[in-house]
Order: sequence, then structure tokens, then C-alpha cells
Amino acid sequence: MQIDLNNKNILFIAPIFYNYHEIIKAELERLGANVYFVPERDYSFKFTIVNNFFPNKLEKLQANHYRAICRKFDHIEFDYLFVIKGFKMSLEFLDLFKERYPAAIKIMHQWDSEKNNPFSHLIDKFDRVFSFDYEDIAKYPNLVYLPNFYLSDIYLNDKYEYQYDILFLVSYLPERYHIMSKLQSFADKHQLKLKAILIMPFTTYVKDWFKGKRYDRSIIKFSPLSRADYLALFWRSKIIFDMGSSSQTGMSQRTIETIESGKKLLTNNYYVKQDIIFNKDQIFVTSGEFSEEILDFMNSPFEVKPTGYSIEMWINKLFG
Repeated sequence: MQIDLNNKNILFIAPIFYNYHEIIKAELERLGANVYFVPERDYSFKFTIVNNFFPNKLEKLQANHYRAICRKFDHIEFDYLFVIKGFKMSLEFLDLFKERYPAAIKIMHQWDSEKNNPFSHLIDKFDRVFSFDYEDIAKYPNLVYLPNFYLSDIYLNDKYEYQYDILFLVSYLPERYHIMSKLQSFADKHQLKLKAILIMPFTTYVKDWFKGKRYDRSIIKFSPLSRADYLALFWRSKIIFDMGSSSQTGMSQRTIETIESGKKLLTNNYYVKQDIIFNKDQIFVTSGEFSEEILDFMNSPFEVKPTGYSIEMWINKLFG
């Protein structure tokens, strides 16, 4: 059933993560809504300084950020509050919003876990709360399971020829750097072409350098790839290795996009076996060890099945 958002005013608060916030905003506007987007935090150098050197001041900084949002839009009559993640969102802000717009529907979606981004104290302040994290769904009965979505640009592009056997493109975590070294040894042993890129904040690199840690600079990038550059690597790779964080259990965007595109997926997230889209012929779950079973998996045939996890489905579930 198509939802009706025609001329509805939506206050949309979310992280700036690649350009997903712009894509979501555009889809809501395509459905007729008037969308007022605000990032969940200050993305200036000021936040970087506070976050890295004065973390005890983060709560105050975020409270001021959300007060500024209230002032900025006090002339708009909102029908919806739509929050993704809501980093250190203040209860004061939610109470003020409810007082100002008592009829507005408040929706929150978590594409992060409670462990990484504590949000459970906010659940009762929202009318609808969704999460992609399997453990959080089991722990909090008011959460509704909603996985992330794919974008239609991930379908295979025939103009690209395979250049890599495995693509490992992730944001930096210590355990991911360690696994990358093991994966490189496995690839070298079996003459596989591995493309590995770890996206690391420059501040993390500098702090670790002063602690005596040294990294292979050939695989470290300090800024995220553009969507076009990512897709060019994606299409040139036979298998995508997506290594989740130990503090999350939900399927990442890359996991869903890989499955939907018809590529094979190598992942350490064994929770994916619980999802209805799991296909053992397309998805190989590893504990972080790389055995010759992977070689058989790489070359075995499989039937591609659509996930159904489109952005249209995602928004309909949220607002429907």
C-alpha cells in the first residue's frame, strides 16, 4: 500500500553518512513530503576537538545543538519527527517537540546498536521505533525489526570486467586491520587478487602514531570513497567481504547491496543466518579464519533471489 505523505512536514534528523541522508530525503520528497533535514550533530572542527579531547563536554554540546534545532524551525508545523540514530539526543528536545507538536508522529530508526549508540532511554518518547540489530530486537520488546536497504545503482554493470577476487572495504577498527592481514596471507597463498581499503579518521591515525602504532599506508584512506568510486570497485570484484563490528549484529548496507546485486558475500556476521534472505550458496559466514572451503564457495553456482529490501519498502514500513 502506498503511503500518503503529500504536503506533510517532516523534521528529519540523521547522521551525515556518505550521502544516504540526501537519498532518503529525496525519496520522502518524491512521495510529496516537505523535508527539513538537520544533522544529528555538529560536523565542524569544534565537534572533533570536543569529541577527541573533551568528551565530558559532549552532552552539553549536543543539548545546545538540539535546542538550536527547536529555535530554527519554531515557525514550521511538523507532522512527523523522523530520527535515524539520534546521537546523544536530549530528552529535553523530545519533550519540547511533543509540547509544540502534540499530534505529530515520532519515528526512530536505529542502524546502529545500543552498545555503540545508547538509545533505549528514548524508546518510550517515540510512537514507532525500529532497529536493524538482532540482539537489540530480542532485548527490547517495543523495537520492530527493520533491516537497512539497498540502492538500485548496485546492479551489475556489464562494462566492468573482474579485476579482483575479493574486495574488503570497511571503516577502520583494530580487529578489522588484524583480519585484513590474515586475509592478505590467505589471498597470497592461493594466488587471489585482494583489494583492501580501510577508511580511518586522520585523528585516529595521528593518535595511534604517537602511541607507537604503525599501519600499512597502502591500504589506509583518510576520507570515504565517493559512491561512484565505491561502485567501480564493487563491480570489478567477484566477492565482497563485509566484516561487521563485534558490537553490532545487524546486516550492514553493504551486506544487503551485495546480496541484492547477485554477488557472493563473505561475512563474519553469523546473525545473517537468521534472516529470511539467507542463502548458503551465496553467503559464506566465517569466524575470521580463512579455509580452503572459501575457494569451493567462490566457484560454486547459485540462484540469485531478490531481497525485497528496497528503499521504497523501507520508507513504507517506517511511515505506513
